[in-house]
Amino acid sequence: METPEKNTEPFIQTVIRTIITTTIIAVMLIWLHVFPAGDKSKLTLFEMIWTAIFCIVFGGHWLELLFINYLKFALPKSILVLYFTRIAYWFLCSIPLFFMADLMINLFSGKAAHLGQWWTFGFFYIGIQLIMQAIMHIRYKKSFYNGVY
Repeated sequence: METPEKNTEPFIQTVIRTIITTTIIAVMLIWLHVFPAGDKSKLTLFEMIWTAIFCIVFGGHWLELLFINYLKFALPKSILVLYFTRIAYWFLCSIPLFFMADLMINLFSGKAAHLGQWWTFGFFYIGIQLIMQAIMHIRYKKSFYNGVY
């Protein structure tokens, strides 16, 4: 039996790409005033946002690799089943990512801070994934849109 192609990337490349992506997203969120500063300095707010986003991006990368390299090969080859499963997988992956990011926000905050509802974040995370997959598709890379990669 033929071994399926595994998606691999050097760890340092993953870390560097994640740091750059996280920094860009955190700067945009600070600039758009998405999170209220309250009594926090801009640097403290940036650290909170950056850490939460890093948890989501870095953790999401490894959960995506789990699906791409292992789980999808155990699924039926029906494209509709693969699309539905991938979207459901994204929703389920958003749960630990949400709680990890929420924990990081609370570590930086002097009082209890919450990102919102976990299930709302699940739908938001699916949207993020669909946008990221669209960017990969536009760049002619393997993506959700061209074969549930």
